[in-house]
Amino acid sequence: MKVFQMKLQTKITILIISIVLISIYTTMFFTTRQMIKNINEEIETNTMNIARIVSYTPNIASYLKEDPTADSSIQVHIEKVLNEMQQVEMIVIADMKGVRYAHPNYKRIGEKFVGGDEIRVIEKGERYISEATGTLGKAIRAFAPIYDDEGKQVGFVMAGTLTQSINQIRKERIVTSILVSFIGLLLGITGAILVAKNIKKTLLDLEPEEISQLYLEKKSILSAIHEGIIAIDENHKITLINDTVLKLLGINEGCIIGKDVMEIFPTSRLPNVLESGISEYDKEQVIKDTIVITNRVPIRDKDKIVGALATFRDKTIITQLAEEVTGVRQIVDSLRANTHEFMNKLHVILGLIEVGELDEAKKYILTVRERQQQIVSLVVNKIKDPMVAALILGKFSRAKELGIEMNIDANSYLAKRRGKINNHILVTIIGNLIENAMESTLTIDNKERYINLKVEETQESIIIEVEDNGAGIKKENIPLIFNRGFSTKKESRGVGLALIKEKVENLQGVIEVHSSKGKGTRFIIEIPKER
Repeated sequence: MKVFQMKLQTKITILIISIVLISIYTTMFFTTRQMIKNINEEIETNTMNIARIVSYTPNIASYLKEDPTADSSIQVHIEKVLNEMQQVEMIVIADMKGVRYAHPNYKRIGEKFVGGDEIRVIEKGERYISEATGTLGKAIRAFAPIYDDEGKQVGFVMAGTLTQSINQIRKERIVTSILVSFIGLLLGITGAILVAKNIKKTLLDLEPEEISQLYLEKKSILSAIHEGIIAIDENHKITLINDTVLKLLGINEGCIIGKDVMEIFPTSRLPNVLESGISEYDKEQVIKDTIVITNRVPIRDKDKIVGALATFRDKTIITQLAEEVTGVRQIVDSLRANTHEFMNKLHVILGLIEVGELDEAKKYILTVRERQQQIVSLVVNKIKDPMVAALILGKFSRAKELGIEMNIDANSYLAKRRGKINNHILVTIIGNLIENAMESTLTIDNKERYINLKVEETQESIIIEVEDNGAGIKKENIPLIFNRGFSTKKESRGVGLALIKEKVENLQGVIEVHSSKGKGTRFIIEIPKER
């Protein structure tokens, strides 16, 4: 079942919109709370200020001593004050008995004050804010005492604002806040879409999974190749460099990404390639007394050159690998062993002649000739391919030099090879197997060192067996011996068995390894013949 994957542009858009939405409405929540609090404080402050101002109005105290129905000037004055106020909707003047002298509704004049929250101002002469329900409805009410010229309290002032009006003010301001936040949200959504598109364009329309895959592939490529790689941007700054280049340059620094390439590698010629835009292939270059083969190419973004890249490979290693892949090294080593053995025998013959032992010299020549003829006849009769036969004869001579008895199975047979299983492949496989067997037998103190070889060709396949009584392979190392670079021997690149594995697998063949520590090793390789 395919799992739904959200696109990067959609993710970024949703993320930015979410952040904007949360930011706006979190801010709006706290701002609204503060705004409501400020409205309450503002109304309470205004009502208290009006109550205090009215309580200080001249002649208010004298009016309270008269009959409230006798003079309406106090009511007229209060109505004028109310007309000038925006948030205060009621002002009531009452005496110490709670009898009203002024009221927004003049019909209520002369009646008792309603609400029950006037007790404190009457009994204690306090100024305070309260919330109670009066004749006009529930309201926020501010009380202030009224004193005559002698400092005696003769009544009080109540200034108030209806709760209903306060709620209306709150609603208006909240609606305004919501509209402003909605406009901000629209701007945020527009910005999110534009930013997401720009980011996606910058990332070449790649999704995060694709970018992650490219990064992992890049790391794997850099780990898999032995070439040195270095890249620069259009400002000559290093953007990529691997350990091989650092090793060639003899640099032990940690990170040199971002440094000018001319400071680190002045002979790289990458700035020249960057300026000319012309690639350079298979150029020889000397780096720290090492001859390397270099390829340099510009990095292009459409028609614009945005950087340059160079790869390096030690020429000596390339030559050695070429020899190993083609089997040339195995043939050369075999011929060298034959030449060395031949020179040794000539020296023996020459010595016998010089001391006058002509009969011994003749006898030695015949013995050597007979023994050599037996080996040559055995190999040539069994192995019809001349290159493979020459390799095996050379390995016989090399084994004899090293004090190793090398045997070829009497049932061995190999026709002259053509087609996909050519003699170069067989030379590489047989040569490396025998060479490894020799090195293994030389690591043990055993006078009876031996190597057994069998090369058998049937109608279906070619079977190669090489057995030795050497040091053997640890059980945990057997799965690792075909990995390039793995070796239990010092100063070894671990290439021989890796080459064997590559060639056998390319031909759909199989490899068996039987070994135990201290008891020797046997390799069995079977390669199916082409139909």
